[in-house]
Amino acid sequence: MSRFLSPLAALFVWVAFCAIPASAFDVSVKANVDNAQVFVGDMFNYEIQVTAPENAIVDLPSFVGNLGSFEVKEMKNEKVVEGMPKGTAKFTWLATLNTFVSGDFLIAPQQVNAVVGSDTVKVSTDPVAVKVSTRTTGEETDILEVEDPLDDPRLPQWLFVVLIVLGVVLLVFLGWFLHKKFAKKGEAPRLPPYEEAVLALKELRQKNYLAEGNQGDYFMALGFIVRRYVERRFEADILDATVAELKQRMAHVAGLPQAYKESVVTLAVETDPVKFAKMKLEGERCRFWDEWADRLLEDTKPTPEEENAKAAK
Repeated sequence: MSRFLSPLAALFVWVAFCAIPASAFDVSVKANVDNAQVFVGDMFNYEIQVTAPENAIVDLPSFVGNLGSFEVKEMKNEKVVEGMPKGTAKFTWLATLNTFVSGDFLIAPQQVNAVVGSDTVKVSTDPVAVKVSTRTTGEETDILEVEDPLDDPRLPQWLFVVLIVLGVVLLVFLGWFLHKKFAKKGEAPRLPPYEEAVLALKELRQKNYLAEGNQGDYFMALGFIVRRYVERRFEADILDATVAELKQRMAHVAGLPQAYKESVVTLAVETDPVKFAKMKLEGERCRFWDEWADRLLEDTKPTPEEENAKAAK
């Protein structure tokens, strides 16, 4: 029986020895921060250092966005062989962190995997404490409670609109008033109807419209002079009358001989086509109306008695 058990025991010992895992290679890890006490908003560095065989593949933690309570601003990985014992290397993982919340925080342990061939070693870092302080003492007073709120010096928008409208109305009224005032001052005294008409005829003839064949402008001016003279001399509203209206109104003009009433209408009938349709009158007819205007003025000019009575009135 003892002979049978001895080989079997040896087999069990050999199997057990093969089943016992051996440490394939050495790996060391440590974590630290460059400043364990920071202020809100300050950035600081959190570093993991792993020492492993040079040919090891080290899987360091990778974070996007946050590491616990901290925001990850930047991450760097590095492998250093220089200065290390032969056959080993230092693998580093450097993260730049910050936070805007104060308090006592703990960066949790981070797992690191090192792989050489088919062997893998898993190690974890120690937790790292970080204290984040505020920049105030808590005794500050809000400035809004110290000083009264500032009053807005600007006027309401609707009041601006009202003021602008009133300003425009005032400027329009002022312009109209000044125009009336200075227009009256600069206006030359009107001549009596007869003197005004004589002067107007003289100025018309100096323009030589008929000699140049410009009958349209000539009869336009002559018709205006005649109508204005009759209107002022006999107080008749005919200056802007049409031919039809002129016939009716001339019949009621008091003090003007009947022949001249009819001639005023005839002048309008004959010369309207010349003024507005560019038709032409014969030269003899043009001379007739030119001389007729002189006869009208001379035959109807006020008598000395009328002028004295008007002046006295």
